[in-house]
Amino acid sequence: MCSEDEDIRVLVVDDEVFVAEGLRAYLEDEGIQAKVVNSAEAAVEAVCQGNTFHVCIMDMRLGDMDGNTAIRTLAQFAPLLRFLIHTGSAGYVIPEDLRALGLTTADLFSKPQVDMGPITAAVRRLACS
Repeated sequence: MCSEDEDIRVLVVDDEVFVAEGLRAYLEDEGIQAKVVNSAEAAVEAVCQGNTFHVCIMDMRLGDMDGNTAIRTLAQFAPLLRFLIHTGSAGYVIPEDLRALGLTTADLFSKPQVDMGPITAAVRRLACS
């Protein structure tokens, strides 16, 4: 599915523009395509417009919808989409229904992420599995 990084497409969903653009820039520096949206509604719209993404990096605190609900909604429209959680909530625990979608603690990253290498490795792992 992703013999080269250029084949990997990531949707970054974060209402903090600085964080979202930082993720996009880092991923693109690593040769991975990334699109940034700043709301769950925009993420759903991007997926429903026929854009294909392999991985979605989801913030948990969004202005229009919480990240858990956004993941549930996106999974309905794009069942093959894989998710990483990027949150500033120190006590965040992955709900059971999201675990049933395949999310594990290996897919959970805290903000601020000083070393972006683990996120890139997780994107490649999920996109190529």
